[in-house]
Amino acid sequence: MDKLDYEILKILKNNGRISHESIAKQVQLSRPAVRARIVSMEASGIINGYSTKVNYDAMGFNIQVFVYIKVGKMSYNLVMDQINASIPERLIVEDSYRISGEWCILLRVMCHSQEDITQFVDGILMIDSVVATNTVFIFKS
Repeated sequence: MDKLDYEILKILKNNGRISHESIAKQVQLSRPAVRARIVSMEASGIINGYSTKVNYDAMGFNIQVFVYIKVGKMSYNLVMDQINASIPERLIVEDSYRISGEWCILLRVMCHSQEDITQFVDGILMIDSVVATNTVFIFKS
């Protein structure tokens, strides 16, 4: 990885559909050279794929929260299985992390209303090994 590879990655992170020609113009390389670098980064696992950025506001999911979860003696995988099984259609768990410190799990959740998140968190608190939750509303991401 050199400076040009990092620049190409930065461009691709902002727009995964950008043409090799456009990237070549921005980094001042030939299109075949850019393509070779991208293929090399894909082959080495640096680029794992391409994804779509979703505008959740446009879908009506205009409330975003972080939900911190403290777990007792049950395993992380069992708790996550139960959480995943309880996610209603009107709610999206965009990210989930196993974290260190006082809290064990961090979820980033999108929903339509405060009532949706209240019901979801109440359901999480019903899981046997969940000791506590803390919900933080995201104002801007």
